[in-house]
Amino acid sequence: MTISNEAEAGMETVELEPLREDKKRIFKDILGYFETHQRGYIKVPTGWGKTFLAKHIMKEYYENGKLVLFLISKNNPLLTQTYYDRKKDRPLFPDSAILSSEHKISRKEIAEALRESGQEKDKGFVIFASLQTLLGKQASEIKELLLEYADLVIVDEIHNFINNRGNDFLNEFGEQTRIMGMTATPFQGVVGNVKFVDEIAGDMREIYAKTLPECILDNELAPLKYTIAESSEDIFEIFDFEKGLDELDKQDLFLDCSTADKLKKVVKRTQLAKDVYDSLIKQKNSKTLVFCAPVRKRVYGAGGEGEEINAFHAKLTASVFNGEISAQALEKDAEPALPLDFDNYNSAGEFKDTAFITSELSRDEQSALLAAFRDAERPPYILCTVGMLIEGFDFPALESLILLRPTLSMRLFEQQVGRVTRLSPVSGKDKGKIFEISDSIDSLYQRFGEGVFNGEKVDQVQMLQPEIRLEELFSEGDAARAIEEGKIEINKVDFSALAKGKGKGAQIREVPVRLPPTVIRSKYFSRLLALTEEKDIGAFEREKRELMRATLRFRVKELRDAEELAELSGKINKLKREAYEDRRLGDVSRQHKPKVFGEVEWLLKLQALNSLKYEGGRISAPEKNKILKALGFEPDTRKIDSNRLKCLKLGSAQKTIPDLVKVLGFVSRLSSSETYQFLDKKKKEQWKREFLPAVYWGFCFIEDSPELKELFESTEWDRRVKNIIRQK
Repeated sequence: MTISNEAEAGMETVELEPLREDKKRIFKDILGYFETHQRGYIKVPTGWGKTFLAKHIMKEYYENGKLVLFLISKNNPLLTQTYYDRKKDRPLFPDSAILSSEHKISRKEIAEALRESGQEKDKGFVIFASLQTLLGKQASEIKELLLEYADLVIVDEIHNFINNRGNDFLNEFGEQTRIMGMTATPFQGVVGNVKFVDEIAGDMREIYAKTLPECILDNELAPLKYTIAESSEDIFEIFDFEKGLDELDKQDLFLDCSTADKLKKVVKRTQLAKDVYDSLIKQKNSKTLVFCAPVRKRVYGAGGEGEEINAFHAKLTASVFNGEISAQALEKDAEPALPLDFDNYNSAGEFKDTAFITSELSRDEQSALLAAFRDAERPPYILCTVGMLIEGFDFPALESLILLRPTLSMRLFEQQVGRVTRLSPVSGKDKGKIFEISDSIDSLYQRFGEGVFNGEKVDQVQMLQPEIRLEELFSEGDAARAIEEGKIEINKVDFSALAKGKGKGAQIREVPVRLPPTVIRSKYFSRLLALTEEKDIGAFEREKRELMRATLRFRVKELRDAEELAELSGKINKLKREAYEDRRLGDVSRQHKPKVFGEVEWLLKLQALNSLKYEGGRISAPEKNKILKALGFEPDTRKIDSNRLKCLKLGSAQKTIPDLVKVLGFVSRLSSSETYQFLDKKKKEQWKREFLPAVYWGFCFIEDSPELKELFESTEWDRRVKNIIRQK
């Protein structure tokens, strides 16, 4: 392959389908933004059309004689898709080149083209590159020329560029280069330790954002039906907790298939996914993608001595779905026997109905597998994978997704959901369907108890609950309206009839799931309260932070939510009164424990009032008054603000908003990375104990104070604070 030029492409202009009117406005806003700013990013859900918009922006710069770099982290298929005009089977831009490990192009030829474009200033050129190839030794000259001449860098999936080599590369560009990022998820990491796109540089700003519910309501993405199928299995028995709660610091849990009993449980859980498919998904020619879980240890009864099997769960799942392995058969055998030679092909040499895709397959076989999967008339109808196809897999006709992997990363979760939300005029898909196999997580509290506190793992543990992740997913935008209009459905499915042996003809009952999941949050909040009540040593600083963090997660959308929170508030008040009289407590604990419960009680009420004030637009005035009464306030919506200030006065060390502004200004200065690293251990502990709680209170009054708003929108906050600020 060589560099595309006008003569080879046979055209002088770039031909693109026109933008819709709403996207034309966004297009103009972005161009206007870059007239005065160097960096910015857009945040839109997968399938919204950000790559198409980027092509129009590239065209604008290209036709004005500019040098453009379209950069991705490592997703070569996405790079190729963007470089080519598929309909005309040629590069999209007449003067362009693609630089990646898959495309063998003369580096010298590309360098000459870049130098010519940079020096002439009136000849546009677009280079499509993967970061890994661009930073390689063979591309060093190309890299230097881009740093010198590039006018615009468009970075797809810019969340992959946070605090790494990609981040360093972007920061090498001078002020003459505009940098535009695109992402569906502007963060990386697991809950409690998240990195954000604006950490790439201090001047990185959000230019435009649209939420998943908004896109669904505007018919830009397909309606969504999410079904939770509870496995009744104990998550501790299925997944590997060899390192205890530290396993929750990764984005995935690992299956434990190391013994005969463990393997049987994994197969049984996988069999449930097949039951879900057979009962609720299976239909002629529809396609289903299954995300499977990674396996860390050697699998019992499969593979050679000490040998690990690549993407074992994807292969196992394909065998279960093809009927080659069943939970019933394994139950009869004391020693489970697995096929040692997992195969995607039947005796006729064609793909089986269910296949697996792994990195060990050749690129030709992967391409053939994906081509067949995209063809409605050919198998495989079900495709199983562990880590592939999560980003950049463009298949709008995909109707169903099965999640067999619990994830602690909201970024990964959103990317998975995005596989089925694309519109497909060709297939006529009416909605995207997602089915998640969910396990019981109660054992984690029972087994690790106070360790949940000590490791500050509360958020991670709760993220294993599908309802919590879904609340996070729909926390922005008008999800309530989308649910009311039936464009977003969330259900739990009861497979008890099947489990009791009534056969596949038995009626399967789907039960609607409420968001916010107040009952679930209250259940785990009560566990935290109980753990705090049992302790009688210290100042309860960590417990207070965790309780306050959990408090800000609550939402009030209807009277039932308020009644649940009122009951919680009553529990906290009772514990506060009992703590005053608890003679077991030492002097320090007796001084602090009642205060901790008092702060949490009033912050909980403040959060309920905030939710009612800022998210209660669809709640009628009479209903709001009932909610206020349930929370223990006068049923008069005109007094919400005065009641909010009352909560601050009674619960916080800072009694007024000006007090909060003063303290949080100090927190902002202390929490900057430049300052925090030089604090000694004693000062850091003081910072956590005396000043960090003010962040929770201040967050509730952002809209009441321009000074607080400016502080909380600052990019200078350290990540310790950002993880509090951005948790809502």
